[in-house]
Amino acid sequence: MKRLVYLFTLTFLLGINFNASAQVNNCYISFKKTGNLKMNSADRFPAEADHNYKLNTQDGEVILTMVDGYRILYYNSKNVPFVNLKVETSTAQNYETDKRNLLAHLRYLNANSITMETKDLIELNYNGFKIYGLSRNSIESGSTLGTFVMFPGNNTIVYFYFNNLKPELSNFKNLADYQGQRNDFIGEYTSYLNNCLGK
Repeated sequence: MKRLVYLFTLTFLLGINFNASAQVNNCYISFKKTGNLKMNSADRFPAEADHNYKLNTQDGEVILTMVDGYRILYYNSKNVPFVNLKVETSTAQNYETDKRNLLAHLRYLNANSITMETKDLIELNYNGFKIYGLSRNSIESGSTLGTFVMFPGNNTIVYFYFNNLKPELSNFKNLADYQGQRNDFIGEYTSYLNNCLGK
């Protein structure tokens, strides 16, 4: 899981070549708040160079493409980020391949990590969207409790990272509380998305 976060952070630092026809739709990056979480600014990844990045799978390394992307942090009432949301667009010709490769990478991470909630990927269904991910079975370890992805179409990939927090900074009290807030965020985000996209 840490490797996945590291790779996407590396993407942020290296930069991406933007294409006007593949820009992120504003609906994906304009969800303001839910519960006690409030949105910080939507930060666009720098557009300095073409960039593809490598991910590990059980069958070896694969390439993921990206042409545009944003990161948004959602802070709790103690002013600490609980949700790290990233939205990226792939190249049109590579979107389906990127989806398969990303899911293969998540399965690789889940199979090679300890204290995970399930043996295979978790599948959630909210408001007509299917979300895939991995999540820990305890809040006692790990800097990231859950990593989830959604493929809403239009060459877009949405990533949800749920941060583990120290008790004095946390907005959840136990594993069930974290899971409930995790699912609530995804549910409310996808509900907002449906309304914004006019579905």
